[in-house]
Amino acid sequence: MTERADGAGREFWRISLEDLAVAMATRQSEYGNPDEPLKFKIYRGRPRRPLTTRVPRKLTEVTALDETALSTLLHYGYGISRQEFDTDGTWPYHRMVASARCLFGVQLYVCLADGVYHYDAPHHALVLLREGDHRRLLTSAAGTEGAPPEAVFVLSGLFAKTAYIYRDYAYRLCTQEAGLLTGNIDLVARAMGLRAHVHHQFVDEPVHKLLGLDADEEPALMVLPLHFAGAGAGIRRAGAPQSAAALAATIDPIAPDVVHSGLRVAQACPTLTEVNRASLRTDTAAFATAVPEAPGGAGEAGAPGAVPLPLPRADVPEVDLAEVLRTRDSGPGVFRPVASRVDGVELWTRLARVRTDVTSDAVPSGAPVPLEIYLTVGDLTGIPAGRYRLDQDTGALHPTGPATGTDAITAIERVTIPGPVFQHMNAVVHLVGDRDWAFDTFGDRGYRVISQEAGLLAHRVCVAAAAQGMSGRIVNAYHAEGVRQALGLTERRHTPVFQILLARTGPGGRVIVPVEPEAVN
Repeated sequence: MTERADGAGREFWRISLEDLAVAMATRQSEYGNPDEPLKFKIYRGRPRRPLTTRVPRKLTEVTALDETALSTLLHYGYGISRQEFDTDGTWPYHRMVASARCLFGVQLYVCLADGVYHYDAPHHALVLLREGDHRRLLTSAAGTEGAPPEAVFVLSGLFAKTAYIYRDYAYRLCTQEAGLLTGNIDLVARAMGLRAHVHHQFVDEPVHKLLGLDADEEPALMVLPLHFAGAGAGIRRAGAPQSAAALAATIDPIAPDVVHSGLRVAQACPTLTEVNRASLRTDTAAFATAVPEAPGGAGEAGAPGAVPLPLPRADVPEVDLAEVLRTRDSGPGVFRPVASRVDGVELWTRLARVRTDVTSDAVPSGAPVPLEIYLTVGDLTGIPAGRYRLDQDTGALHPTGPATGTDAITAIERVTIPGPVFQHMNAVVHLVGDRDWAFDTFGDRGYRVISQEAGLLAHRVCVAAAAQGMSGRIVNAYHAEGVRQALGLTERRHTPVFQILLARTGPGGRVIVPVEPEAVN
């Protein structure tokens, strides 16, 4: 049921998370780059289904996934939220969800009862790829059976969108982004009375064939069936295993006319291609079910006898999720905090709530996600400056790491590649993953599983910060071993997979123009 992977996946983990100089060695300039692809994926000659532009300003529960509900879910889940104009203009478009330099490497496909579509975000429309109801094909590919979902979303990684700058490193960025988008789609769906069932594991060939995707250039990364709350309770693992070849044989191939642009990843990115191919699965019988225990307090070096801070009882105002998503941002090009007073207890309470009951095939129901949240406090009211591990069961903050007080933020600054300004930083969040859990459980697919699971959690962290008017900047440019030492992690298998800067920031010279459908109050 499990596979020890000492090959492509683990080696790419080492390079992309532990050896930043090697990972960035082939990075290309984003200015005047001849490999730059089009900003958005374009299909030619396919029927289009415009979506209603009348969407509610607030997210409320719905009883049917009708045209308005689908339009609302897609707009807030993936849609374009604003356009920015600044001094260089290299990444002007923004979604509700962070994307590496806003290049939108991850694409969204929607499988409904009447057909399979690609979501054209800038035009807020669906492009028909094939007719017919193929929802059960996708749930079978994910190895499940039960009540049919209202819809199935598939997230894919169009690698060329990101690889034109980052080459092989694009695999990390695209899998991160797939997790971030999954976290957002789940949040929006929940607000509408739906539940997303997160599948990292599925047999790849039939999914690619259904969508007309090239497995090297744009593989599927996540399969997300959507059910109304309660309706998905009967979803279970299928009794009979399914092979990729047998499922793929039930559908005809399609070759939609796509406007190709940018580089060919299979030729330009050999390492990315190797780890992607190694992650593919051919039979649902090989899906992992055994999950080791979570790391649970990976290390407390430098804080012997420290007394945990219990989570205070605090009234935290409910947020308007739609408004938070509209205003959420990653800060200006140069992340420069401004001095501000932020209620640390409110942020602490929100962070303690980010681990909601997401239904994921990576973790059995009720089991802890093998990701830890570390909070380094700079300038928050109600929490002393320093570094803490958030107890996922009690919400308590456990002091950890050798540096204390304001030196804790300085220690993170020292192991971060120069760029962001740390003065007046409110807090820094690190998500720490268990490398061995990922690869011992999922084989070479473990890289994308833990990257995507962390992305799901990272988006919730960013939304928690945005609810208090802070920008959340995801930063990969850090030295993992230095962060590990600063956090007091005692085992190398425990790796910081996300670093998120939290602070109130200024406009930074940007002119921001909202892009919103016609709102309905």
